[in-house]
Amino acid sequence: MRGLVVVVAVLLLPSVSARADDDLRVTAEPSPPSKHLVYVELLGKGGLYGVGYEYAITDWLGFGGAASYADIRDEQVITVSPYLHFTVLASERHALFTEVGGILAHSHVPSPVMNWDGVSDTGGGGYLSVGWEYRRRHVVLRTSGSVVAGEGGVAPMVGFAIGARP
Repeated sequence: MRGLVVVVAVLLLPSVSARADDDLRVTAEPSPPSKHLVYVELLGKGGLYGVGYEYAITDWLGFGGAASYADIRDEQVITVSPYLHFTVLASERHALFTEVGGILAHSHVPSPVMNWDGVSDTGGGGYLSVGWEYRRRHVVLRTSGSVVAGEGGVAPMVGFAIGARP
């Protein structure tokens, strides 16, 4: 009898497979990062410093804008910079990107004397940048080098940004 139980067990065990409960959900898998990026920038498209927002349309294309206000030696400068962001090469944590956009700047020097409004000027230009990005879940670090062209000529520009994907 014991031999029959062993033979039946040997024949039946390979046909039985272990299965997970269908009601169990896997929660350890992280959700994809947000398409929204909010960042602060130093020496970039926003001027001396700026605050920006970017929305990722696809994995390789996004659009955004940066803005800033600076009061430098009684000169008030406001900049607004819309742009398109293209991811050229990417791995899990690093990316090579390029951005193309415009810069609109408004400068105002208030009058130091009465009966004079001061001087204001508004101008625009465009830029093309190439940069490197490091991302880690919600945090994004970027650095870029750009060429800016406008009414004042052509000039190089560098920028550093740190942002978060909420």
